[in-house]
Amino acid sequence: MPARITVCYPNQPAVESFLYEGSGYRIGRANECELLLDHPTVSRQHAKVAHTNDIWQLEDQRSRNGTKVNGIAITQSTLKTDALISVGELDCLFETKSVAQLDAIHSHNQWRLSNSKSMSALPMSEHLQQNLSAQLQNIIMLTGTQRGIILLGDTLSTLQVSIAHGMQLQDFKLAKFEGSVGAISQCFQSGQAVIAMDISQHERLSARKSIELKKISALACIPLFYENSVVGVVYTDSKLSDKVLTELDIEILSTMSQQIQASVQAILLQKSIDSLQGILDQNTKQLTGIIDYNLLNLCH
Repeated sequence: MPARITVCYPNQPAVESFLYEGSGYRIGRANECELLLDHPTVSRQHAKVAHTNDIWQLEDQRSRNGTKVNGIAITQSTLKTDALISVGELDCLFETKSVAQLDAIHSHNQWRLSNSKSMSALPMSEHLQQNLSAQLQNIIMLTGTQRGIILLGDTLSTLQVSIAHGMQLQDFKLAKFEGSVGAISQCFQSGQAVIAMDISQHERLSARKSIELKKISALACIPLFYENSVVGVVYTDSKLSDKVLTELDIEILSTMSQQIQASVQAILLQKSIDSLQGILDQNTKQLTGIIDYNLLNLCH
């Protein structure tokens, strides 16, 4: 029976690999390994997994930091579905799958990816806010997270809610935010995406008491730009303990965030136009008053 291995990195997307019967797969940091694990605790040739006699076997290759299955150090072990393999300090979930299940996974992944790229946007004029709402809902649905928010503002202290799904945000205050304030602050100030799984282990975020209280398991926060400046963030997270954000999830999130950024830029541009129109209307009114006054004096 085929299998899937999901490698969970602490500060980057999880990586899924599919294994097939009658094959052997080398696990390690070396480029020639079929399962390439980019982590300093993983040896160049760390372990090998192979399918023989209808069973999956895992064998450590005299690695520096060892290999464990379900927390027990091994030199060789038979793998059963839902086994947790520890390669150095990386945890990998091993699951056996039928061919039909693998086909379904591939089809679903293709559907998720194609939908993230092809979902038509609502007209970006009178319905820009509705468009943002639909785009945020798409992010949550296609990445499998539970909730999300789009925040806009010129500075971190002036961030305001534009759209939110799955959160209670009356009288929004960043300090009382239900999600990770640290992730939003880091993303907004650095202008770089923040991706985290098992946030209790995240170097910069775990020190916040709010993380412990909110029990967030996985999050992603992406900056939004307008004229080379950060003007907001897209944030989504999940409290499910087994939720991981894969490379596909991040690709989908990146694609959808670009669409959201275009909508945000249109909103900000429209605000600038409205502001200029207001100034123009005011000047026109003043000029009309001056002309009327002069005409009145000429008539007399």
